[in-house]
Amino acid sequence: MIRRALAGIFAAALLVLAPTAAFGYAEDDFDASVSTTNPAPGESFTVIIEAPSGTDVTLTITADGVDDDDIEIAGTRALTKTAVDGQAVFTVTLHAEAEYALVATDADGNVIDTFAVVVGDGGAAAPAPGEDAAGPALPETGATVTPIVIGAAALLLVGGAALFFARRGKISA
Repeated sequence: MIRRALAGIFAAALLVLAPTAAFGYAEDDFDASVSTTNPAPGESFTVIIEAPSGTDVTLTITADGVDDDDIEIAGTRALTKTAVDGQAVFTVTLHAEAEYALVATDADGNVIDTFAVVVGDGGAAAPAPGEDAAGPALPETGATVTPIVIGAAALLLVGGAALFFARRGKISA
């Protein structure tokens, strides 16, 4: 009788604690987007970095064989701004035809996102809509399923053991 009560309490505790695994996922505080990846020479475009308000973010632009004067983010190649209302907005103008690398970093130097921007023909084909230089841009909506699979296997194991011991008790009684 006591074993059944303990098994019931144990099963109830597992049911109550099982959803806590979902609380272990942390939301990514940073995201970045660019209004176009293929502007014309001299055309301004916008880079928006979503970050917690008050956080410093830096946008750095590099390209091989391009003078500093051909890159404008408020007159420089790299600019640091503080996020206001959850965003840091950079207006960028690139004057020379080339393939540029845009890198957004946080205050600690961790890379938030990278973009490839081709001005004019840039000597290479421009990425198709919905793609960047690395391939198709996919949303970050997935989750790691390993903890869920391990949790499900553990629950199956515990349930099987409880069933085994419950039936074993009926046979010997």
